[in-house]
Amino acid sequence: MTIIFDLDGTLLNTIDDLGYACNYALEQTGYPTHRIADYPRMVGNGINNLIRRAMPESERTEENVLRVRAHFVPYYNEHNCDYTRPYEGIPELLAMLKAQGHQLAVASNKYQAATEKIVEHFFPGIFDVILGEREGIERKPNPQIVYDILSTLNIQHSTLYIGDSLVDRDTAQNANVPFVACSWGFVSRETLVKNGVGRIIDKPEELLLDVYIQQSILTQYDAFDGGHKRDHAETVIRESLKLARAYDADETMAYVIAAYHDLGLKFDREKHHIHSGEILMADENLQQWFTHEQLLIMRDAVEDHRASGKNPPRTIYGAIVAEADRQIDPLTVIHRTMAYSLKLLPDADFDMLYQRSLDHLHEKYAEGGYLKLWLNSERNVQGLAQLRALIHNEPELRKLCREWFDKQQ
Repeated sequence: MTIIFDLDGTLLNTIDDLGYACNYALEQTGYPTHRIADYPRMVGNGINNLIRRAMPESERTEENVLRVRAHFVPYYNEHNCDYTRPYEGIPELLAMLKAQGHQLAVASNKYQAATEKIVEHFFPGIFDVILGEREGIERKPNPQIVYDILSTLNIQHSTLYIGDSLVDRDTAQNANVPFVACSWGFVSRETLVKNGVGRIIDKPEELLLDVYIQQSILTQYDAFDGGHKRDHAETVIRESLKLARAYDADETMAYVIAAYHDLGLKFDREKHHIHSGEILMADENLQQWFTHEQLLIMRDAVEDHRASGKNPPRTIYGAIVAEADRQIDPLTVIHRTMAYSLKLLPDADFDMLYQRSLDHLHEKYAEGGYLKLWLNSERNVQGLAQLRALIHNEPELRKLCREWFDKQQ
């Protein structure tokens, strides 16, 4: 697996050296300086943007920024390791990931020379690729830096990106790679949550679980039908994390429950929820992160996620994954239903597939159907109302199904 790390605020606490360098450059050019404690809110988009934010608003011309930068860079080159240190647990994490055979890379908005110097100073021989800000290449959140890393390493396997900021979140999203945020950096957990960041870890060693889930668990969904592939599991994870926060549940438990909830489809659909729970309990790797009691709760939650279940979930975790799994976006439900109908009837014409899908939609989603919303989230309540309106508008429903069918031909 390839794991891409942001640098400042993720691997290293660089804020003091950045702050002192910026204050020196400001002082040399006649601008007021700042408290070092004020600098975390100014970093994240490269040195020029750091300088721009530190300058008086009326002075933020490109010419003035470059004038300050001319003092910043030489000073920072000499002093960028004075106070900078790895975050607690980072050296041990990197050593373990390296020993496991993962490819490691750095993607930073710090200029290339400083990025290389600092990384090699603190982590000699650890990283396979080290990229910072380079002339002619747009900085993050442009995904080019991720593409360049993957191209250099000739990636043929899964990738994970970890960073501490919304810039990192957007970079990973733009590059279409999974993202994990760390809360120990320059952006607070509260800010990350407020801005809709999904998976957040609070200690470096927690990343080992994410690496395992991304590499060994979510990849299994690639073999499933169109309605239950990896994007479905990732959506259930994302919604489970939101609900876990709303109901003050353990986010990591909710994360893993969502990752395992449909694995039983490799055996059969009818009892896949039971098989999924069995797979979770049989996975000895999970014992390094969870107690036996937690695993029992997680198994029960996986078993309780199925929409056709007649009894309410036994715990809040079952209710969370069940609600997250509903994902009642009308068009998505229609497409998934048609995809499963096609899997069951691969040689059927459109009319046969449409009738099978229509019957299923009525049986599951229409008034009196077996689907139940245990938490009644606003997203699903609204989605169900919209879907029911479509089910009763058969000409429109048939049109949407036909459009999907024609794209498969």
